[in-house]
Amino acid sequence: MLAKLSSRGSARRCAVAGAAGLALLGAGLPAADDPPPGLTRFYDQKVTWSACKGQDMPKDIQCGKVTVPLDYAEPEKGTLDLAVARYRATGKSRGSVLLNFGGPGVQGSGQLAVAGKDFMGLTNGYDVVGFDPRGVGRSSPVSCANATDEALNATDGDAGVADPQAVLEKLRDAAAECAEHSGPVLPHIGTVNAARDLDVIRDALGDDKLNYLGFSYGSRLGAVYAAQFPDKVGRTVLDGVDTLTEPLSEQGVVSAQGQQTALENFLTWCTEDIACPFGQNPREAREYVVQVVESLDEDPVPTDFGEAFSGQDFAGALAQGLYSRELWPSLQRAIAQLLEDGDTRGLEAFASGGVTLPPLRAPTTGSSTRRTCPWTTCRRR
Repeated sequence: MLAKLSSRGSARRCAVAGAAGLALLGAGLPAADDPPPGLTRFYDQKVTWSACKGQDMPKDIQCGKVTVPLDYAEPEKGTLDLAVARYRATGKSRGSVLLNFGGPGVQGSGQLAVAGKDFMGLTNGYDVVGFDPRGVGRSSPVSCANATDEALNATDGDAGVADPQAVLEKLRDAAAECAEHSGPVLPHIGTVNAARDLDVIRDALGDDKLNYLGFSYGSRLGAVYAAQFPDKVGRTVLDGVDTLTEPLSEQGVVSAQGQQTALENFLTWCTEDIACPFGQNPREAREYVVQVVESLDEDPVPTDFGEAFSGQDFAGALAQGLYSRELWPSLQRAIAQLLEDGDTRGLEAFASGGVTLPPLRAPTTGSSTRRTCPWTTCRRR
């Protein structure tokens, strides 16, 4: 159901779990100890850490940036700043462990702020570091304005199937608008460049080898890094390995099946609580999810950032929140904020892989009862 409701390619994350240990991985072409010509200045930098800005950011997390070349083939033609965040080691540090939560397209620094407690065991010996890959979050983000949503929405329903040529034209227009709004960064977004960025980050952190923990897409990124820099691979864990051999279509089917199972489990869990915004009947809750998505697509809710929150945004937020059972209470509160107060901020945080959820607003009169009214009368007052 959820895969059908959401036409967006959601940023895939594996469920966050405590790492039992770090294993050695390394294969591929040899890499020189010294950086290639023209890249020395990028390997001479050190991260300047300071308190992270943002409401409700944990007090013990620090933020900084690492500068990388826009184009590694022509490093003199421009630079990008990558956002990084860390929890410092509680005792003597043996270096850093760099985390990638999946995606592509997930803000690693924000996810570290949200899920950092799951990795506190690693701080017994390591600084735990998250980063926003190039083109994501606070690392020169790619912007596609509204064309991508319009193009992807055109694939919904019979019209998209009946006229694939029209859909193709819309997708081409969307790609052109992405290029127009993103400036010079778009041609240089990709796993190979992101893996090269990892090596610059490794050096800026002061580590001789990269200790790495990657989930889902992060496993692919880690594997590409190992192929590029086998002599720089330290202790590495690849969790929820993203196969390099299965067709994307097969991966999509498996992912959709997993999301559907997670959604049904979430709704069963939610409806056992009298405060569940979908009521107390799991079957009715599934129908209600569909109703909310369809209603939001017909009548999106205005947000504080100017862009309306649609049914596809809602489905995308659900997809993100379903990756870990530990996120379910926060997801339930965020949904309640929307359905009871018309407040989209909590779900926007999920949809964007954001940092922290805002505090739950005081409930309005009758807000604990399930809403069955048309969306136009349930939206923000």
